[in-house]
Amino acid sequence: MKKELFGGINPFELMISYVEMDSKSPLNVYDDHIHDGCEIYINLSGDVSFAVENSIYPVMPGGIIITRPLEYHHCIYHTNKLHKHFWILFSASGNEGLFDMFYKRQIGKNNLLMLPADKTEEMLSLCRKMTDGSDGESEKYYRFFKLINLLNSANTVNAPDHSGGDCIIKAINCINNHLSRHISITEIARECNVSVNTLERRFGQALNISPSAYIKKKRLANAAQLLSEGHTVTEAAELSGFSDCSNFIALFKKTYQITPLQYKKSGSK
Repeated sequence: MKKELFGGINPFELMISYVEMDSKSPLNVYDDHIHDGCEIYINLSGDVSFAVENSIYPVMPGGIIITRPLEYHHCIYHTNKLHKHFWILFSASGNEGLFDMFYKRQIGKNNLLMLPADKTEEMLSLCRKMTDGSDGESEKYYRFFKLINLLNSANTVNAPDHSGGDCIIKAINCINNHLSRHISITEIARECNVSVNTLERRFGQALNISPSAYIKKKRLANAAQLLSEGHTVTEAAELSGFSDCSNFIALFKKTYQITPLQYKKSGSK
């Protein structure tokens, strides 16, 4: 008899919710859109797109967005239509080899997945059963891995190419290329060949966030990534464009409810 050895699965946390919200919901307004876990978002309704790093994906009902730890993402509301979706967050630390679709791809690429109609219905059925309160813990994790198996067969959908002239994409790329130093909104606007007012207006229309707020969140995410890779608090602050380490520590704690040093020691990924 042929025997095969399996390495086992490390314990991990799993949260799944059915959510109904609109663009004014506090859950959307105050969500920092940066997580220590892997996230699966499944759209059911709503006039929305998803920004992930420097890609912007239009999302139809049945569309699936996946992100891995510290991959910046942001739901964009085009109208105030009720937005219904399933939201799954799980920790993959120690189990990264089980989730290639999250880790074996470039950051900000191949985030949008689509399944055929029959498999979409199977996916939604699994999510309904996981959120209706009838499952025990073992059943919930069983259905979760069935869901992961389904997603492994999904097709990736590329984000539309806006690189030719879209000032938002140009601005995001400019910000990402200068995270380690202070860059003003004026400099970014000049790089995009638009006025500051135009840049701020288009940023608000496209991403529901100001350029300065976006820069702050991206720098914090970059610092968290550096801390998880072993950098000191001072190094993480300097390499993420924070000139005042004390202010960085206070802002990091306010955002993540944990100090940078505690975050580093926790081994968060």
